[in-house]
Amino acid sequence: MDKFIFLVLLMPIMLVSLLFAKYIFYSRIFQKLKQPAFFSMAVLLFVTHQYFIVSFAINNVGFVCYQYALAIAAYFINKKYGILLMILSAFTVNIYLAANNSTSFWRLVLAVATSLGILLFISIVKKVASRHILAGYYFANFAVNTFIPWLFGTLYPERFYSFTNMLFVALGSCVINVFVGSYTRSVEAEKRKLARIEKREAHDKLTGLYNYNSYSRFIEKLKFEPQQDWLAVMIDVDYFKHVNDTYGHLDGNEALKFFAHGLRDFIEQNITAENRLFRFGGEEFCLLIKDYPSEECLEKLDRFQEILHERPFITEKGHKLIISYSAGMASAKESEQDVLLMIRNADAALYIAKKSGRGRVICPDCHF
Repeated sequence: MDKFIFLVLLMPIMLVSLLFAKYIFYSRIFQKLKQPAFFSMAVLLFVTHQYFIVSFAINNVGFVCYQYALAIAAYFINKKYGILLMILSAFTVNIYLAANNSTSFWRLVLAVATSLGILLFISIVKKVASRHILAGYYFANFAVNTFIPWLFGTLYPERFYSFTNMLFVALGSCVINVFVGSYTRSVEAEKRKLARIEKREAHDKLTGLYNYNSYSRFIEKLKFEPQQDWLAVMIDVDYFKHVNDTYGHLDGNEALKFFAHGLRDFIEQNITAENRLFRFGGEEFCLLIKDYPSEECLEKLDRFQEILHERPFITEKGHKLIISYSAGMASAKESEQDVLLMIRNADAALYIAKKSGRGRVICPDCHF
């Protein structure tokens, strides 16, 4: 009964605690260190944990078990460190046994060879289960924890490993998998929740486009990037106040969504270059396109203008409303690679488009 409690409950729960402790140390503490210090602290933490696992197991059940549990988890998270920890596992076990006069050089060689075999095994499992990585970890953890103590028992006949012990370790491995799975699912759920919150904060509620806060962050990022050829297009829906005054704000909002979604879909289908579309405010939008010919951009925008004329917006009461827009375009190349100046130039060009009759795209710096 004592072995059952130890192998099925105490050791698995302790191992899960060590796994979570390692994760916290790696992700929140060691990552702040420089590479040599990170490497040294990671190895020291692992050896400390591993030595404790070996000592705890031998002193309570007389044989080594779960000695690869930490290394397997590390391998599925980060292959490079997993390989290192797998080799260290064999050395740590033998360091403890050497301190107790229970090992030899050849046993160490066989232990390292065993670690390499385990590495090959879990690499195959990880590759096969690439689309279901957690299931791959479950299987590798279960198989290695259950059968390696049996192999250990053949190397160390004095450390007897019975079938009952194997069954207990198999159950304990399942307990580890349950805890790790529960934690992983809770972390993934938290990530999805944060992603939804970030998406809400980054997108305009009415149109679903990136909002002005996203625009500000993106422009700030561009200011510190190497010189790149961006195009900025400032877009304004023509006579939108008249739409609201004539049909009401509810229809006005629907018309704005109609325009925004149409523009977004048109850009996705016709402009393959990297781009961002923002609702700048009210009925004004900002389109940023990277490494794209200005003349081609102008042609695409004129084509979207034609599509809007061909497909009018229908109000709640069935009125047909033809939406048009004015736009101003400027490039970073013609704006001294200053993104803020590029935006101001595009805004100035938009002002010219509105003053010269609306329903057109103006690009003063375009040469074609």
